[in-house]
Amino acid sequence: MCGIIGYVGDNKVTDVLMHGLKRLEYRGYDSAGITVRNENEIKTVKSVGKIINLEEKIKELSDNYYLGIGHTRWATHGLVSETNSHPHTVGNVTLVHNGIIENYRELKSELVNLGYEFKTETDTEVVAALLDSYKGEHMDAIMYAQMKINGSYAFSIIFHDEDNVIYALRKDSPLIIGIGENENFIASDIAAILPYTKKYIDIEYGEVVKIFRNKVEIYKEDNLIEKEVKTALWNLEDAQKQGYEHYMLKEINEQKELVEKLTNRFIVDDDFSNEILDMTDYNKVDIVACGSAFYAGLIGKHLIEKYTSDPNFQVNVDVASEYRYKKHYYNNKTLLIVISQSGETADTLACLRTAKQEGVDTLAIVNVLSSSIAKEAKFVMPMIAGPEIAVATTKGYFTQVLELSLLALRNACLRNMFDKETKKSIIENLKSLPMYLPSMNQEKYKKVAEKLYDKEHIYFIGRGVDYLTSLEACLKLKEISYIHSESYQAGELKHGPIALIEEGTYVLVLLTNEELKDKTLSNAIEAKSRGAKLILLVTEDIKVDDNLFEEIIIVSKVNEFYQPLVNIIPFQLIAYEVANLKQCDIDKPKNLAKSVTVE
Repeated sequence: MCGIIGYVGDNKVTDVLMHGLKRLEYRGYDSAGITVRNENEIKTVKSVGKIINLEEKIKELSDNYYLGIGHTRWATHGLVSETNSHPHTVGNVTLVHNGIIENYRELKSELVNLGYEFKTETDTEVVAALLDSYKGEHMDAIMYAQMKINGSYAFSIIFHDEDNVIYALRKDSPLIIGIGENENFIASDIAAILPYTKKYIDIEYGEVVKIFRNKVEIYKEDNLIEKEVKTALWNLEDAQKQGYEHYMLKEINEQKELVEKLTNRFIVDDDFSNEILDMTDYNKVDIVACGSAFYAGLIGKHLIEKYTSDPNFQVNVDVASEYRYKKHYYNNKTLLIVISQSGETADTLACLRTAKQEGVDTLAIVNVLSSSIAKEAKFVMPMIAGPEIAVATTKGYFTQVLELSLLALRNACLRNMFDKETKKSIIENLKSLPMYLPSMNQEKYKKVAEKLYDKEHIYFIGRGVDYLTSLEACLKLKEISYIHSESYQAGELKHGPIALIEEGTYVLVLLTNEELKDKTLSNAIEAKSRGAKLILLVTEDIKVDDNLFEEIIIVSKVNEFYQPLVNIIPFQLIAYEVANLKQCDIDKPKNLAKSVTVE
């Protein structure tokens, strides 16, 4: 949520800032703004809505600026308006901010008593005033503000009386420093600066950075420190559409390649890598995540529990925002698994920190290895999925499910749940999995989408792991097409939800387990008898009466550890085609953000 870009250098500042803001659009925003400066003036331009609106307004700016900061805002305090948009200026200070200042009301009251008048409803303007109120060195003002404020933040700050430097600091919200030739950058995300540099420095809490044109100074407790300059593994091509109409479609197509990439990483000499954590010393595993990652966690629980011989072993899955407030009975054999694509999900990070305080071991399944979650977890399984730009996750979820499947598999083998031949067969099935993933034939899914795109309500049903997959399928449809959709265990349909079925209602049925065939079909027929139209996803080994269904999508039958990966791709593509027919903003759905860094 929200994005920050800053620049000092010889390039055209407005071009660098606007390019960075466009790269940060996927994080979610409702307004945007920039502040630029030269020796003679400081100019701020802001707009509501899409970045193209801001682009139009800055055309009148001259080219002689050498320093600037920019921001995409997701409203948390105050309505969406130009006044509430960033950057904010108070006296000698202009700044942008990601995060939430929890004690801003108390600080605001103190500052009002000092004579400050506030123009906005934001917590950010309060911080600008707090910095302005300190009469002394700029570094001391920042240290003073850090002591006074509570909450999460990433700041990029310009002091008007110091014309060649931008200050930066962070706590809980992501921020990096990009290192270039005669130019340096600040960004919430490496994607924002990839056209200019792949070299960056991580900023930690307690550090304050001064960014000049030809140098970067990092201070901790008033001491100048040296930090490692890292090189991003992603490149500009990874973060571009590469000819696809939308990032989402590109990322769906990348999933086949990801299987090969993850197999090469986690399968070594036809065995499971030690990078897949050995969980045999634990008797309790808590999996914590949000959104799609939570649904991936449910599949992980299903597989881990099914192939554990210890009757006392248990796996729990919780939404992070709820887990924090529940009572937990930890012991020295408890493992907390946190799942987050960005590695900055605020609620998930808070759960990780709580568990660590209790002495609990933690494992992070995370895509961004420079993120807070990756740094603070005891163990990490890197997703290595590359940048995921579309807000609605596809390859992120796919990777999380695959890594949880590998975690379940390795631990089943360590518990001697499979003989050598079965283990060998399962690994071989993984290596050949790309050839069994559904084709990306869009025409096939457009046909289904044409039946769904103008409907108000759509329902999904399944049993066992099919139900767990249907949760993500359902979420994907509602996220990007805005159609109301719900997912139910097929057996629960008759216990209330069937009251929602009426003539012409579409019900999407998942059926990939022969043992559950008769029961699931009987639930589908119950819906059909009340006027529902059925669309079926089924594996090639299961035979059904074609006359029951409007459309049948047939997928390959693979080992049960990988079946959810095969099953989800058609629903990702159906959701995409439905949203396309409705002319929705597929990569940037309304009201949603990629990295939710507020609780």
